[in-house]
Amino acid sequence: MENSPTPPNPQTMPPPPQYPVLQPHRGILVLIFGVVGLVSCAVFGILAWIFGAEDLKKMDAGIMDPAGRDMTQAGKVLGIVAVCLNAIGILVAILVLVFMLGGTLKAATDFLF
Repeated sequence: MENSPTPPNPQTMPPPPQYPVLQPHRGILVLIFGVVGLVSCAVFGILAWIFGAEDLKKMDAGIMDPAGRDMTQAGKVLGIVAVCLNAIGILVAILVLVFMLGGTLKAATDFLF
């Protein structure tokens, strides 16, 4: 039994390669939040914008899985568009209310005086 293999010595073996553990991407979540923010609720648009920006920074730093980069970018853009459209809608609503109240107050003062 001169040719029998000897078991490897654990002290002389090289260590196994260490792969970084990446956080899973949230691209689908960001995209869904962007669409919901665009369609119905501005809060989801804000969340899509914040989560998208945060996740893209993590992807650039190598902390998060970059496989969902396209979905994350699309969700972030939809979130930005949703926030802008909702802000414009709020401004238009305020202007309409101001003009309606102004006309109502003028009519009331003309009637009373």
